[in-house]
Amino acid sequence: MSLRLLLATAAVAGFAASASAQTVIEVGYATTTDSHYGMGMTRFGEVLEDLSGGEMTLVQHPAAALGGEREMIEAVQIGTLDMVITSSGPLPNFVPETQVLDLPFLFRDYDHARGVLDGEIGQ
Repeated sequence: MSLRLLLATAAVAGFAASASAQTVIEVGYATTTDSHYGMGMTRFGEVLEDLSGGEMTLVQHPAAALGGEREMIEAVQIGTLDMVITSSGPLPNFVPETQVLDLPFLFRDYDHARGVLDGEIGQ
């Protein structure tokens, strides 16, 4: 095979690969696929693929397959994981101010919590 033919083949193969390139979003979480996290991510993946015309897909890593919540947050920080669904437990390790959210009886009820977190304080 001549160098010219090899380069032409490589160029065409490169164009074909980029034309069919898909964005893959990887998400990790500590619970199983039949949990609220798993069911939510399954639906999110369906909507993502539908609205992107198949150009984006979601790959789930349930049941702490990639490590615990802290390890998955660290993976997002360094870019080896795109998303993580986590409880508030490990968050103070990264953002100490979030520790206040785990105080017992901080909010009277659900509406009070939503009002505070969606209001000026939560911004």
